Amino acid sequence: MGEKAVPLLRRRRVKRSCPSCGSELGVEEKRGKGNPISIQLFPPELVEHIISFLPVRDLVALGQTCRYFHEVCDGEGVWRRICRRLSPRLQDQDTKGLYFQAFGGRRRCLSKSVAPLLAHGYRRFLPTKDHVFILDYVGTLFFLKNALVSTLGQMQWKRACRYVVLCRGAKDFASDPRCDTVYRKYLYVLATREQQEVVGTTSSRACDCVEVYLQSSGQRVFKMTFHHSMTFKQIMLVGQETQRALLLLTEEGKIYSLVVNETQLDQPRSYTVQLALRKVSHYLPHLRVACMTSNQSSTLYVTDPILCSWLQPPWPGG
Repeated sequence: MGEKAVPLLRRRRVKRSCPSCGSELGVEEKRGKGNPISIQLFPPELVEHIISFLPVRDLVALGQTCRYFHEVCDGEGVWRRICRRLSPRLQDQDTKGLYFQAFGGRRRCLSKSVAPLLAHGYRRFLPTKDHVFILDYVGTLFFLKNALVSTLGQMQWKRACRYVVLCRGAKDFASDPRCDTVYRKYLYVLATREQQEVVGTTSSRACDCVEVYLQSSGQRVFKMTFHHSMTFKQIMLVGQETQRALLLLTEEGKIYSLVVNETQLDQPRSYTVQLALRKVSHYLPHLRVACMTSNQSSTLYVTDPILCSWLQPPWPGG
Protein backbone atom coordinates (compact mmCIF):
# COMPACT_ATOMS: atom_id res chain seq x y z
CA MET A 1 0.00 0.00 0.00
CA GLY A 2 1.21 3.43 -0.80
CA GLU A 3 1.82 5.93 1.88
CA LYS A 4 -0.64 8.83 2.15
CA ALA A 5 0.93 12.22 1.81
CA VAL A 6 0.26 14.49 4.77
CA PRO A 7 0.78 18.21 4.13
CA LEU A 8 3.13 19.86 6.58
CA LEU A 9 2.00 23.19 7.96
CA ARG A 10 4.95 25.45 8.50
CA ARG A 11 4.74 28.55 10.65
CA ARG A 12 6.37 31.75 9.73
CA ARG A 13 6.79 35.04 11.59
CA VAL A 14 5.56 38.10 9.78
CA LYS A 15 6.46 41.60 10.91
CA ARG A 16 3.71 44.16 10.71
CA SER A 17 3.96 47.85 11.47
CA CYS A 18 1.49 49.26 13.98
CA PRO A 19 -0.34 52.20 12.35
CA SER A 20 -0.68 54.07 15.65
CA CYS A 21 2.86 53.99 17.02
CA GLY A 22 4.94 52.61 14.15
CA SER A 23 6.30 49.65 16.14
CA GLU A 24 6.67 46.25 14.54
CA LEU A 25 4.46 43.43 15.76
CA GLY A 26 5.28 39.74 15.33
CA VAL A 27 2.31 37.65 14.23
CA GLU A 28 2.22 33.88 13.96
CA GLU A 29 0.44 32.87 10.80
CA LYS A 30 -0.43 29.46 9.41
CA ARG A 31 -0.42 28.54 5.76
CA GLY A 32 -3.87 27.99 4.41
CA LYS A 33 -5.57 30.31 6.93
CA GLY A 34 -6.45 33.97 6.64
CA ASN A 35 -4.19 36.57 8.17
CA PRO A 36 -5.38 37.88 11.55
CA ILE A 37 -6.89 41.36 11.29
CA SER A 38 -6.04 44.00 13.87
CA ILE A 39 -8.65 46.50 14.99
CA GLN A 40 -6.06 49.17 14.32
CA LEU A 41 -6.50 48.52 10.60
CA PHE A 42 -10.19 49.47 10.73
CA PRO A 43 -11.20 52.98 9.67
CA PRO A 44 -11.23 55.33 12.70
CA GLU A 45 -14.87 56.22 12.06
CA LEU A 46 -15.86 52.54 12.32
CA VAL A 47 -13.92 52.05 15.57
CA GLU A 48 -15.53 55.17 17.07
CA HIS A 49 -18.96 53.93 16.04
CA ILE A 50 -18.42 50.51 17.66
CA ILE A 51 -17.07 51.70 21.01
CA SER A 52 -19.67 54.48 21.28
CA PHE A 53 -22.20 51.80 22.27
CA LEU A 54 -20.22 51.00 25.43
CA PRO A 55 -21.40 52.35 28.79
CA VAL A 56 -19.49 55.40 29.97
CA ARG A 57 -17.72 53.47 32.73
CA ASP A 58 -16.56 50.76 30.30
CA LEU A 59 -15.44 53.37 27.77
CA VAL A 60 -13.21 55.05 30.35
CA ALA A 61 -11.76 51.67 31.38
CA LEU A 62 -11.03 50.78 27.75
CA GLY A 63 -9.18 54.07 27.30
CA GLN A 64 -6.77 53.05 30.06
CA THR A 65 -5.61 49.81 28.41
CA CYS A 66 -3.18 51.20 25.83
CA ARG A 67 -2.17 54.35 24.03
CA TYR A 68 -4.19 53.57 20.90
CA PHE A 69 -7.49 53.09 22.76
CA HIS A 70 -6.74 56.12 24.94
CA GLU A 71 -6.57 58.33 21.85
CA VAL A 72 -9.71 56.77 20.36
CA CYS A 73 -11.79 56.87 23.57
CA ASP A 74 -10.71 60.44 24.22
CA GLY A 75 -11.83 61.57 20.76
CA GLU A 76 -14.53 64.16 20.29
CA GLY A 77 -16.49 61.95 17.89
CA VAL A 78 -16.94 59.16 20.45
CA TRP A 79 -18.31 61.46 23.13
CA ARG A 80 -20.54 63.22 20.62
CA ARG A 81 -22.12 59.89 19.71
CA ILE A 82 -22.56 58.99 23.38
CA CYS A 83 -24.30 62.27 24.13
CA ARG A 84 -26.59 61.80 21.15
CA ARG A 85 -27.39 58.25 22.26
CA LEU A 86 -28.16 59.34 25.82
CA SER A 87 -29.98 62.48 24.69
CA PRO A 88 -31.66 62.10 21.29
CA ARG A 89 -32.83 65.72 21.49
CA LEU A 90 -29.38 66.85 20.41
CA GLN A 91 -29.84 65.25 16.99
CA ASP A 92 -32.55 67.75 16.13
CA GLN A 93 -30.46 70.80 17.06
CA ASP A 94 -27.88 72.11 14.64
CA THR A 95 -26.28 74.61 17.02
CA LYS A 96 -23.16 74.43 19.15
CA GLY A 97 -23.29 75.02 22.86
CA LEU A 98 -22.67 73.72 26.36
CA TYR A 99 -24.99 71.19 27.96
CA PHE A 100 -25.27 69.58 31.37
CA GLN A 101 -25.87 65.84 31.11
CA ALA A 102 -26.30 63.47 34.06
CA PHE A 103 -24.81 60.05 33.26
CA GLY A 104 -26.42 58.36 36.27
CA GLY A 105 -29.78 58.15 37.99
CA ARG A 106 -33.24 57.52 36.61
CA ARG A 107 -33.77 60.91 35.03
CA ARG A 108 -31.01 61.67 32.56
CA CYS A 109 -32.26 65.17 31.97
CA LEU A 110 -30.42 67.49 29.62
CA SER A 111 -30.13 71.20 30.36
CA LYS A 112 -28.52 73.77 28.12
CA SER A 113 -26.09 76.28 29.63
CA VAL A 114 -24.96 79.61 28.32
CA ALA A 115 -21.90 79.36 26.04
CA PRO A 116 -19.22 82.08 26.38
CA LEU A 117 -19.18 83.68 22.95
CA LEU A 118 -15.73 85.18 23.53
CA ALA A 119 -14.12 81.83 24.39
CA HIS A 120 -11.36 80.48 22.14
CA GLY A 121 -12.17 76.84 22.69
CA TYR A 122 -12.65 75.09 26.03
CA ARG A 123 -9.40 74.00 27.64
CA ARG A 124 -10.49 73.11 31.19
CA PHE A 125 -13.71 72.80 33.18
CA LEU A 126 -14.05 72.92 36.95
CA PRO A 127 -17.41 72.69 38.76
CA THR A 128 -17.53 74.12 42.28
CA LYS A 129 -20.25 74.14 44.92
CA ASP A 130 -22.39 76.76 43.18
CA HIS A 131 -20.91 77.54 39.77
CA VAL A 132 -18.70 76.36 36.87
CA PHE A 133 -15.38 77.80 35.70
CA ILE A 134 -14.01 77.44 32.16
CA LEU A 135 -10.52 78.28 30.89
CA ASP A 136 -10.00 78.79 27.17
CA TYR A 137 -6.83 78.47 25.09
CA VAL A 138 -5.85 82.15 25.23
CA GLY A 139 -5.91 82.39 29.02
CA THR A 140 -9.39 83.81 29.62
CA LEU A 141 -11.15 82.37 32.67
CA PHE A 142 -14.96 82.42 32.47
CA PHE A 143 -17.30 82.34 35.45
CA LEU A 144 -20.59 80.54 34.64
CA LYS A 145 -23.13 81.52 37.27
CA ASN A 146 -26.22 79.73 38.47
CA ALA A 147 -29.28 81.79 39.39
CA LEU A 148 -33.00 81.79 40.05
CA VAL A 149 -34.87 82.76 36.90
CA SER A 150 -38.55 83.26 36.19
CA THR A 151 -40.06 80.87 33.66
CA LEU A 152 -43.77 81.39 32.92
CA GLY A 153 -44.24 83.04 36.27
CA GLN A 154 -42.45 80.28 38.21
CA MET A 155 -39.04 80.63 39.85
CA GLN A 156 -36.63 77.87 38.76
CA TRP A 157 -33.01 77.16 39.59
CA LYS A 158 -30.98 77.28 36.38
CA ARG A 159 -27.42 76.04 36.08
CA ALA A 160 -24.95 78.25 34.18
CA CYS A 161 -27.60 80.64 32.89
CA ARG A 162 -25.18 83.61 32.60
CA TYR A 163 -21.45 84.18 32.52
CA VAL A 164 -18.82 86.83 33.18
CA VAL A 165 -15.07 87.06 32.52
CA LEU A 166 -13.34 86.38 35.82
CA CYS A 167 -9.81 87.28 34.67
CA ARG A 168 -7.46 87.24 31.70
CA GLY A 169 -3.88 86.09 31.30
CA ALA A 170 -4.51 82.88 33.26
CA LYS A 171 -2.15 79.94 32.80
CA ASP A 172 -3.82 77.39 35.06
CA PHE A 173 -6.21 77.20 37.99
CA ALA A 174 -7.03 74.77 40.79
CA SER A 175 -9.27 74.25 43.78
CA ASP A 176 -9.70 71.72 46.58
CA PRO A 177 -8.63 68.35 45.08
CA ARG A 178 -11.44 66.39 46.75
CA CYS A 179 -14.20 65.13 44.48
CA ASP A 180 -16.97 66.64 46.60
CA THR A 181 -17.54 70.16 45.25
CA VAL A 182 -18.73 71.40 48.65
CA TYR A 183 -15.08 71.76 49.69
CA ARG A 184 -14.17 74.00 46.75
CA LYS A 185 -14.61 77.36 48.47
CA TYR A 186 -11.67 79.14 46.84
CA LEU A 187 -10.30 79.19 43.32
CA TYR A 188 -6.52 79.59 42.89
CA VAL A 189 -5.55 81.12 39.54
CA LEU A 190 -1.99 81.11 38.18
CA ALA A 191 -1.68 84.15 35.91
CA THR A 192 0.75 86.63 34.38
CA ARG A 193 0.46 90.33 35.24
CA GLU A 194 2.39 93.46 34.32
CA GLN A 195 4.19 94.94 37.32
CA GLN A 196 5.95 98.30 37.54
CA GLU A 197 9.70 97.93 37.97
CA VAL A 198 10.03 101.15 39.96
CA VAL A 199 7.19 102.95 41.68
CA GLY A 200 6.36 106.19 39.87
CA THR A 201 7.74 105.09 36.49
CA THR A 202 6.00 103.80 33.38
CA SER A 203 8.31 100.84 32.78
CA SER A 204 6.78 97.45 33.59
CA ARG A 205 7.72 93.78 33.52
CA ALA A 206 5.63 90.61 33.29
CA CYS A 207 5.53 88.60 36.51
CA ASP A 208 3.69 85.45 37.48
CA CYS A 209 1.25 85.59 40.38
CA VAL A 210 -1.40 83.53 42.16
CA GLU A 211 -4.79 85.14 42.64
CA VAL A 212 -7.37 83.65 44.99
CA TYR A 213 -11.09 84.10 44.28
CA LEU A 214 -14.23 83.20 46.21
CA GLN A 215 -16.10 80.65 44.12
CA SER A 216 -19.45 81.89 45.40
CA SER A 217 -19.12 85.48 44.17
CA GLY A 218 -15.96 85.60 42.02
CA GLN A 219 -14.44 88.24 44.32
CA ARG A 220 -10.66 88.31 44.55
CA VAL A 221 -9.55 88.04 48.18
CA PHE A 222 -5.82 87.41 47.94
CA LYS A 223 -2.89 87.87 45.57
CA MET A 224 0.77 86.92 45.72
CA THR A 225 3.33 88.01 43.11
CA PHE A 226 6.61 86.24 42.35
CA HIS A 227 9.93 87.51 41.07
CA HIS A 228 10.08 87.99 37.31
CA SER A 229 12.85 85.40 37.04
CA MET A 230 10.46 82.62 38.15
CA THR A 231 7.88 81.49 35.61
CA PHE A 232 5.37 78.73 36.33
CA LYS A 233 3.06 76.68 34.13
CA GLN A 234 0.92 74.58 36.50
CA ILE A 235 -0.61 74.83 39.96
CA MET A 236 -1.96 72.08 42.26
CA LEU A 237 -3.35 72.00 45.81
CA VAL A 238 -2.67 69.52 48.62
CA GLY A 239 -3.72 69.35 52.26
CA GLN A 240 -6.43 70.68 54.56
CA GLU A 241 -7.86 74.20 54.60
CA THR A 242 -5.69 75.37 57.51
CA GLN A 243 -2.50 73.95 55.96
CA ARG A 244 -3.16 74.31 52.24
CA ALA A 245 -0.02 73.59 50.22
CA LEU A 246 0.24 75.19 46.79
CA LEU A 247 2.46 73.26 44.36
CA LEU A 248 3.90 75.30 41.50
CA LEU A 249 5.65 73.73 38.50
CA THR A 250 8.23 75.89 36.72
CA GLU A 251 9.02 75.89 33.02
CA GLU A 252 12.32 74.15 33.87
CA GLY A 253 10.52 71.23 35.56
CA LYS A 254 11.15 72.22 39.20
CA ILE A 255 8.53 72.02 41.95
CA TYR A 256 8.07 74.83 44.45
CA SER A 257 5.55 74.98 47.28
CA LEU A 258 4.10 77.43 49.77
CA VAL A 259 1.56 77.01 52.58
CA VAL A 260 -1.45 79.25 53.23
CA ASN A 261 -4.28 79.21 55.75
CA GLU A 262 -7.55 79.54 53.88
CA THR A 263 -9.42 80.59 57.03
CA GLN A 264 -7.40 83.83 57.04
CA LEU A 265 -7.53 84.72 53.35
CA ASP A 266 -10.68 86.88 53.60
CA GLN A 267 -9.32 88.94 56.52
CA PRO A 268 -8.21 92.50 55.65
CA ARG A 269 -4.56 92.22 56.65
CA SER A 270 -1.19 91.48 55.10
CA TYR A 271 -0.22 87.84 54.77
CA THR A 272 3.35 86.61 54.40
CA VAL A 273 4.13 83.32 52.65
CA GLN A 274 7.44 81.60 51.95
CA LEU A 275 8.22 79.89 48.66
CA ALA A 276 10.41 76.80 49.04
CA LEU A 277 11.84 74.18 46.71
CA ARG A 278 10.04 70.85 46.99
CA LYS A 279 12.02 67.84 48.20
CA VAL A 280 11.67 65.99 44.90
CA SER A 281 13.48 68.87 43.14
CA HIS A 282 15.96 69.41 45.97
CA TYR A 283 17.25 65.83 46.26
CA LEU A 284 16.84 65.02 42.54
CA PRO A 285 17.99 68.21 40.81
CA HIS A 286 18.50 66.40 37.49
CA LEU A 287 14.85 65.27 37.42
CA ARG A 288 12.67 67.35 35.09
CA VAL A 289 8.97 67.12 35.93
CA ALA A 290 6.61 67.53 32.96
CA CYS A 291 3.32 67.71 34.86
CA MET A 292 1.73 66.74 38.17
CA THR A 293 -1.59 65.79 39.71
CA SER A 294 -2.72 65.52 43.31
CA ASN A 295 -5.38 64.54 45.80
CA GLN A 296 -5.81 65.69 49.38
CA SER A 297 -2.79 63.88 50.81
CA SER A 298 -0.44 62.88 47.97
CA THR A 299 1.05 64.10 44.69
CA LEU A 300 2.03 62.31 41.48
CA TYR A 301 4.90 63.73 39.42
CA VAL A 302 5.23 62.71 35.77
CA THR A 303 8.52 63.12 33.91
CA ASP A 304 7.40 61.81 30.50
CA PRO A 305 5.59 64.54 28.52
CA ILE A 306 3.68 61.92 26.52
CA LEU A 307 2.12 60.47 29.68
CA CYS A 308 0.84 63.88 30.73
CA SER A 309 -2.04 63.60 28.27
CA TRP A 310 -3.15 60.43 30.07
CA LEU A 311 -3.76 62.45 33.24
CA GLN A 312 -6.25 64.72 31.55
CA PRO A 313 -9.77 63.41 32.20
CA PRO A 314 -12.03 62.99 29.13
CA TRP A 315 -14.93 64.52 31.06
CA PRO A 316 -15.33 67.97 32.63
CA GLY A 317 -14.17 68.16 36.23
CA GLY A 318 -13.19 64.49 36.36
